[in-house]
Amino acid sequence: MKIKNPPYVYILGSEENNLINQVNFITYRNYQQMIQNGKLQYQASLAKDTALVRVMQDQYDWLGDDMGERVKLLIKMYPNTPVLLYALDYLHPRRDKALINTELAKLVKKYPYLEEAKRKQTDLVKAEEIALKTAIGAAAMNFTQNNVSGKAVQLKDYRGKYVLLDFWASWCGPCRAENPNVLDNYEKYHSKGLEILAVSLDDKKDAWVKAIKDDGLTWEHVSDLKGWKNEVAKEYNIRAVPSNFLIDKEGKIVAVNLRGEELTKKLEEIFGK
Repeated sequence: MKIKNPPYVYILGSEENNLINQVNFITYRNYQQMIQNGKLQYQASLAKDTALVRVMQDQYDWLGDDMGERVKLLIKMYPNTPVLLYALDYLHPRRDKALINTELAKLVKKYPYLEEAKRKQTDLVKAEEIALKTAIGAAAMNFTQNNVSGKAVQLKDYRGKYVLLDFWASWCGPCRAENPNVLDNYEKYHSKGLEILAVSLDDKKDAWVKAIKDDGLTWEHVSDLKGWKNEVAKEYNIRAVPSNFLIDKEGKIVAVNLRGEELTKKLEEIFGK
């Protein structure tokens, strides 16, 4: 039997099932809306409608926040049940760290045998360590990954220049919508010392290469084509795309997740108008 939309199929019979059903419904609905929003952002960027791009980006951010808030409400409605582990996966490990830690501690105390809860506690500690390594002021971690031609590229090769380390994917609407802005800034500041190193979370080379060509992206691109399991993305704790890190000449992170006007203003501050 093939089910067309599994998140809209409900399994009844227990409170645990009710929680899973509602989490599935909320997250699937919001994800689908975010995908459509991303496509509209991309079309608006191609039409150079910057006002619409900003509106759609605000809506995209709201959809993500709304999903998190609804999941938090469900966590309050179904306290101290092992199935909460499923819901906790949809919270942000940094922003919602306190809530996640609190709920995990309750579960471990009530269910000492619940190894998955203990594992998640360990994962949170590791994520916090990574967060410190990728915070503003930290030295950007070096890595090696192959470019489109199969040549190994290292981040440290760019030492002495400002580098925008950009995480994206061909299937990411907001990434594609932001590319024209990144391209404009690259063309304006490349001669003054700006470099871009893009890490793709694609898993299909053809789609990756086509997106680079279609968007006219002339800087270096690397990927191991493992999708969300991209090794560099894991090292930098990338939970969503687009994500980026602006790295200075000494290899230190000076800004995180700059997009649109924020990116332009920061580069103007560094290089001048």
